[in-house]
Amino acid sequence: MAEARARDALTGTDLPTPLWNARLYTPDGTFLASPDAYWPGEGVALEVDSAEYHYTRDAWQATLRRRLRLEAHGILVASATPSMIRDTPAEVIDALRTLLTLATTRPTPPAALKVVP
Repeated sequence: MAEARARDALTGTDLPTPLWNARLYTPDGTFLASPDAYWPGEGVALEVDSAEYHYTRDAWQATLRRRLRLEAHGILVASATPSMIRDTPAEVIDALRTLLTLATTRPTPPAALKVVP
């Protein structure tokens, strides 16, 4: 449901179309993460994190570890909750637009990753 709302919120914007639920691997083939939305040319990811799936301490720490792995490979991560996408989609879109713009000014793209759509 949250991902469908994110897709709806991004449809009709001037943002490039992301890959949805792409599986990202490091150059040596190690699984990195599967962000909800990913812009491979810019190295930007959207993670939609709901309390339902991230409420326990272990789940929350797993979410933070996944985010650290993405960031350690140069991927810029925007985080949002389902209610943010539902209630304030413009804020999420603005954050994504900023990250996508920042990505174009980086001297090099993020570390080479294998992306499986």
